[in-house]
Amino acid sequence: MSRPHTQLATLLRRAQWMLDEAAYKLGGKQLPDTDRYALAEALDELAAALREHVDEPAELAAGQGEHPTTVEAER
Repeated sequence: MSRPHTQLATLLRRAQWMLDEAAYKLGGKQLPDTDRYALAEALDELAAALREHVDEPAELAAGQGEHPTTVEAER
């Protein structure tokens, strides 16, 4: 995984963990304001990273302009 992909994956996992934790605390009516603000900041950061993230073009990902190989099952 390249560095931008790794950073984005880390932000996604962090947001997932924070959302799980917030949902649990909210269910018990124990989600403090500081946690809500921290979650909102993390989601803002994730949203910005998702908007900026650019994947490799499909052609390059498939093998430098080559078409993907299709393998058919034996009959």
